[in-house]
Amino acid sequence: MRKLITKLLKKILPRHITDLLIKIVHYKQIQILKKLEFNYHKNTKFLGSDYGGWSFINNNLLENKFVISAGLGEDASFDVELISRYNCKILTVDPTPRAIEHYNEIIENIGKKNTESYKVGGKQNISSYNLLDVNKENFILINNALYNVDDKEIKFYAPPNKKHVSYSINNWQNNYKETPNFINVKSITVKSILDKFNIKHLEMIKLDIEGAAAEVIKDMLEKKIFPNQILVEFDELNKISKLSIERFFDVHNIILSNNYRLVKTSSKFPDFLYLRSNF
Repeated sequence: MRKLITKLLKKILPRHITDLLIKIVHYKQIQILKKLEFNYHKNTKFLGSDYGGWSFINNNLLENKFVISAGLGEDASFDVELISRYNCKILTVDPTPRAIEHYNEIIENIGKKNTESYKVGGKQNISSYNLLDVNKENFILINNALYNVDDKEIKFYAPPNKKHVSYSINNWQNNYKETPNFINVKSITVKSILDKFNIKHLEMIKLDIEGAAAEVIKDMLEKKIFPNQILVEFDELNKISKLSIERFFDVHNIILSNNYRLVKTSSKFPDFLYLRSNF
């Protein structure tokens, strides 16, 4: 997302204005990072494309386990590589129309080897995925919006740029305001997913859900669901404001108070990795 915004700014604004805006954004990001205490872990690993990839802790506890991966979009590189490496069962949660279409195209091509490398940007060609180990039993789509309440019809707001795929519940991309472009989707909670698939312990959850991560994480921890690894993009920090900073630090402190620590990774801002302290 950040790379795409920078590219767009360079097209429509004079160079000196663009450079100034980028410096201001980077300064704000650095100020946030300075307030955080990072821990180092020798087994951090990155899987996936530059755009859709994630850092996590590499260990054999992931083998044959369920992983909730919320926010598919049009880049399933992380999910596909997790399946190939650990034989994980990926529950990908995304109700957006283009994400569902992308998932269906993947399923239509299961068993095929990749014939090209990942593209730059957020839309991957199906032929860039190695789908030899992917099947309908280990890559399952849940076409609901992950949230802190079940079976509620909620507004899913379209991004202001029609080229972008990700919709948002709180509409942070439009400054948290009501806008006329949205679709209605049904919500689901982490607990309901665990119950449906009879999952006793969740090894990892990945959240790239356009501003809803705070509500989902709070609800999950309140219900005593403690994944060993929480991978989360705090999307709201892509558009830094007083509200987005307050929301981030609120949920960040809640995570830490539930016996997690923040791990230093090579992932792009604002992607973070939290590790259960007894892990």
